[in-house]
Amino acid sequence: MVSGSCLCGELTYQVRLYADKIFNCHCRFCRKAHGADYVTLALADANTLTLVDHKKLLREHKNSLGGYRAFCACCGTRLMNYGPDKNKYLSIVVNTLDTALSHYPVAHCNTESKAPWCEPYEGIASFEAFPPLGK
Repeated sequence: MVSGSCLCGELTYQVRLYADKIFNCHCRFCRKAHGADYVTLALADANTLTLVDHKKLLREHKNSLGGYRAFCACCGTRLMNYGPDKNKYLSIVVNTLDTALSHYPVAHCNTESKAPWCEPYEGIASFEAFPPLGK
């Protein structure tokens, strides 16, 4: 289990990550949402998610694909993404982790829409779309 929080600390969470499913996402949605070349996401076991939100600050933005981006209404920190059924897809924004992570990204994904000035670093796989997840 790892722990994480938003910038203001009003939202905290614990969840179990899939250490072999950490990706640098270069899609235009992640780039725009974070104001960065890419965002590092870790897939997680939704059944293990514990969210502490005493002030009811968690907000969701439903994207055009039907998925959600969850963020803090106080500080704006984007914490996670999930589909309509969180048990099928839950990803955590790695930079919101408070627990030191001993694992590294295994691939770049969605490079078909990467920023033209960003060249994904070498040493890990690169996929034009989301990589096959397998079991």
